[in-house]
Amino acid sequence: MSMRSIGYSFNNAIADIIDNSITAEADLIKIQCLWNGEEPTVEIKDNGKGMSENELIEAMRPGTKSPLSSRSNDDLGRFGLGLKTASFSQCKKLIVKTFQDKLINEASWDLDIVQEQNKWFLDLENSQENTENLKTGTIVRWEKIDTLSKKNIEDAEETFNSMVSNLGKHIGITFHRYINGDKRKINFIVNGIKCEAFDPFFKEKSTPLPIELIKNQLISCEIRGFTLPNKNKCTEKEWDYYAGEEGYLANQGFYLYRNGRLISNPTWFGLERKTPKRKLCRVRIDINNKSDLLWQLDVKKSSAVPPPVVKRRLKKILRSLLSPAERNFNNQARRLTNREINPIWERAIKDRGITYQINRNHPLIKDCLEKLDESLYENFQKIFFLIDNGLPSEGIYADFSDDKNINEIEKSELDYLIKLSSEMINLLSQKEDFDRERAKMSLRTDEPFKKYWELIEEKI
Repeated sequence: MSMRSIGYSFNNAIADIIDNSITAEADLIKIQCLWNGEEPTVEIKDNGKGMSENELIEAMRPGTKSPLSSRSNDDLGRFGLGLKTASFSQCKKLIVKTFQDKLINEASWDLDIVQEQNKWFLDLENSQENTENLKTGTIVRWEKIDTLSKKNIEDAEETFNSMVSNLGKHIGITFHRYINGDKRKINFIVNGIKCEAFDPFFKEKSTPLPIELIKNQLISCEIRGFTLPNKNKCTEKEWDYYAGEEGYLANQGFYLYRNGRLISNPTWFGLERKTPKRKLCRVRIDINNKSDLLWQLDVKKSSAVPPPVVKRRLKKILRSLLSPAERNFNNQARRLTNREINPIWERAIKDRGITYQINRNHPLIKDCLEKLDESLYENFQKIFFLIDNGLPSEGIYADFSDDKNINEIEKSELDYLIKLSSEMINLLSQKEDFDRERAKMSLRTDEPFKKYWELIEEKI
């Protein structure tokens, strides 16, 4: 029963069965998940080449292939364990029905019977005439699914439905290169709904980097970085969609693919930390099934470790992969560096770091201060001191990193902004070295005017 404790998630277990369907050359894979009261069932049905009776018996035998065995380039298998370990991690009864040469072959394992008889007993149906519509293919069926809580039926059903809902998304990213036809075109359907590919690299608008190759007698590895577009180059829908459920910060890093199938969640493999500056950097790594041992690919095909030769190369090229994304982030943050002619905020570098202070020489502020008596002037200096030293920098940084809109002007405030723009231009143009056009040029580079300058210019 140790096969039940390997640690598959529901999504990873289904993906492992799908790997077998892809290896069997299927181009249509349907997953049907039904609650059926307290006895949920799952069926994975493909139109692959199916199996003969002997092939079925071999497939149902645990550990049928050594990871060192020769296998085809398209084989997504690993140890020959996937069908059994993935299934038994979720259920106690596994039924496999396969169609080939006008015959149906069926076999099943029932762990209750195995435990009762204290031996592995394969229930094998004799070959029978194929009366179903499927000419070739295989159906994997899970019964006695016991991974859900039976203490509260309502909670168990809700959990099951939630798992099924997330399954389509998991298939959409794990097999996106098959769904969109980058590899062999395959359609996936979950409970009647077609799975849509989720390409984490947003190739339509991302900037691809040059391909790096690592190839020798033992390993073949292709590395390609993508710099995702800034928020202002996407529609709001696109930006939210490609963030993924975990967000841009979590989804930066290396995406490892084995024969086009996503293996691991994005990671920097310990070479770098996930930081806001790198959040637009995603790197695709492609390997084949010949170097599984070198990559320490696990049974579940959900994690791997780069071999030393790859890790050394990744270290060398990491800066070139990260730099474009970091430049994008810095460009987005440029407004915080206050390089405008008349900034409200001044940025200064001091011994202990960087400080931001209200610019006392800003024309509007300076004009106001000059009109104050000594008592009010001192009070304003105290207020400025509190504002300068009470800037919520950590909160601003966190919000900015999460791409939240900061200090957006409401529509109701636009008229006030336009009026203020006119007053500022009049004030600036009174200076000896400023005419009206230069005053406008100064203002259009200044926050909060520059973001709405086209609208302002129409009105003034």
